[in-house]
Amino acid sequence: MAHRPLGLASVQYKSVDLATNSALHHNAKDVHVHIQLDEAPVLQSRGGIPLDKVIALAKWLLTILIGVATAHIAFLVSFATSRLLEWKFDTMQSLLDAEKDGGGLPGSSLLFLLASNALFAGASCALTTYWAPSSAGSGIPEIKSTLNGVHVKSWMSVETLVAKIAGVILSISGGLPVGMEGPMIHCGAIVASCLSSKRRYKCLSWQPMSILKKKDVRDLVTCGAAAGVAAAFGAPIGGVLFALEEGASFLSPKLIWRAFFCAMVALFVVFGSNITSFADTAKTSSLFAFGKMRDPSVDRASYLPWELLIFIAVGSVGGIVGAGFTHLNQYVLFRAGVSSLARPSKVFYIVGISILFSLAWMILSGTVGTCLNMPPAIAETEKAELTANLVQYACPSGQYNDLASLVFVRQDTAIRQLLHLQTPLAPPTFTMSSLIVMATLNFLGTAFVLGASISSGVFVPSILAGAALGRAMGQWMHADDMDFVNVGTYALVGAAAVLGGVTRITISLTIILLEATGDLQYALPLMMTLMAARWVGNIFSEGLYEAQIQCRGIPFLDWNPPKAFDLMSVTQLMALDSFSCLSKRASVDSILAALIERPQQVCWVVVDRRYDSCRGVYFNVLEGTIERHVLVALLHLKSTWSPFEQDPTHVHAIAVDDGNGDVPEIVASAFSAADRTNFINLRAYMNPSPVIINSESHLSFRRLVMSNVVEATAAQAYRHFRTLGLSLLCVISKHGELQGVVTRDQLHALTRAVSSAQTCTACQHA
Repeated sequence: MAHRPLGLASVQYKSVDLATNSALHHNAKDVHVHIQLDEAPVLQSRGGIPLDKVIALAKWLLTILIGVATAHIAFLVSFATSRLLEWKFDTMQSLLDAEKDGGGLPGSSLLFLLASNALFAGASCALTTYWAPSSAGSGIPEIKSTLNGVHVKSWMSVETLVAKIAGVILSISGGLPVGMEGPMIHCGAIVASCLSSKRRYKCLSWQPMSILKKKDVRDLVTCGAAAGVAAAFGAPIGGVLFALEEGASFLSPKLIWRAFFCAMVALFVVFGSNITSFADTAKTSSLFAFGKMRDPSVDRASYLPWELLIFIAVGSVGGIVGAGFTHLNQYVLFRAGVSSLARPSKVFYIVGISILFSLAWMILSGTVGTCLNMPPAIAETEKAELTANLVQYACPSGQYNDLASLVFVRQDTAIRQLLHLQTPLAPPTFTMSSLIVMATLNFLGTAFVLGASISSGVFVPSILAGAALGRAMGQWMHADDMDFVNVGTYALVGAAAVLGGVTRITISLTIILLEATGDLQYALPLMMTLMAARWVGNIFSEGLYEAQIQCRGIPFLDWNPPKAFDLMSVTQLMALDSFSCLSKRASVDSILAALIERPQQVCWVVVDRRYDSCRGVYFNVLEGTIERHVLVALLHLKSTWSPFEQDPTHVHAIAVDDGNGDVPEIVASAFSAADRTNFINLRAYMNPSPVIINSESHLSFRRLVMSNVVEATAAQAYRHFRTLGLSLLCVISKHGELQGVVTRDQLHALTRAVSSAQTCTACQHA
């Protein structure tokens, strides 16, 4: 596979400028909206509602719809997955029983499992590969990139949403070691994007009006991600923190408040799905929960103070395991070329993995799995349900197969068994060999299929593998005093260690796990474990999501610039020759040539060429910037054309979207020679006040010559991009001359190159 040069962004990604656009046609549209509101008779009859109140109400209504829709999607996925898995496992057990009794076809259970898993997995991969490739993976890298200011069509489309829902149902039902939590977060973000993408709404008898700006859409996508976590984990606070920690690049109190409200709505709908009437008592379990971790009547912690040191060690091991997982997954996808396979080959790959692992589970359950006596009757309802889910497999009556009981059940059931099933003064419920095999094979399977043209999440498989390893460690360390130790505590810590080592999430993951357990005594162990996993994991690799973003060439900007940027000038970032400029009164021919010759350029600088009599040279003075979709709209609207190179006396209203949709292609043959001689006054449609940086001064939002001459650094430019959500930054001199521009792609490429150079230097000195 041909590798992309380090730091070079893929051409399929487009930067989105979230800075305020003060173009005249935008202002005229806003004034038109105000006039319509003032003249609306319905509005006046209701007391004259201010425009900002109408807009605020619309945003809150959209927030409610996002929460409700996301919760229903999560419920649908959970319900469908449960029914398919229940049917598959019940049928397989029936065939096994028939084989034992001699009345069934030998090997029929194995053939059924292989066929059903291959069918489900193949259907999931085919749906993703042939219809909606953007639905592959968890979707969290896409959310992070979208909120960072990178746009790709189809990331947030309806087709991706449908394929994501159906794909994750089929993937889990096909026995692949993937989870639904990551895809649910992506679904929540897609719902928010789809509901807010039509930013012009017709209210009552008024004209359609613009109520959402680009930053509003971005904030609602953040709310959708928070609702996805709340619906999937039953963790609203963790959902808000996850959206802010992993997704949101731009924070504000209003965003936090709105995300909290959206997560609350999603959890309310999930809560309502567990009751039959308002007089009924709701189930305490959500779509995914760990269950009650201890008896409330026991007034002591489930761990000793000295065990905190053990938990730190477990977290360190989890960081190493997570780094190994990241390297293995990236090797399979990008170096081994799985991500670049032809579409039929991708389907065959997933079907082959499904058959291979199904066969491995069947064989290992019969060889490594141990037949153990069923635990004694348990009074606790929750543990009694878990005991009832133990799988007999090929064991005699009254016994269960410990490995099969972790494999041929729902993933959340297996996790709860690892956390809860242990009787004091009794032999372990699961043998060490079964726990290690379960963790190892689950770990390898997830690394081989995650992101490989199926909808897949990493949360639940990591929790399951970590819980198995943690429980194995707890049983090994305390083999002689099983009457005291709570192996469920070690299982929980192990789950946190592996998941934290893979994702490098700390704050939100702590809250998510605490909300899933409902026990605050685990706050300190989880915090210490996750911090250790993050610190140790960062030594060996980036987090999984960051590695996927980097390998895919997405121009993602981290929170802070490289340290070397403090010593670099902004002029070292800019590139004038590689960027096209337009005159403020440009001809149709020049605009057409600019659009065709630079198909990937999303924004143009508008300049005015002037003569400096003192220096005796011509130079370009920055007038503003104009986006590609506006230029396309101007070319298609001949009323904006003029045969003379002069300013129009009025502004023509043009219908343009926010630039995130599909921009129509320009066909040169559609414009005659006479058309090309016309002119368009771009000053009426450009943004006259773009964010600029003076190469010899600090940041300025106006073209002013500053007396305090200080050379601007590359770090300053980086922070402007990161905090203001820019796609383009203009660099001017103290005389107002345009010296060059800095784009997100250029900034990203140099950032990766500098970071790589620093890493190589550190390795040489080590």
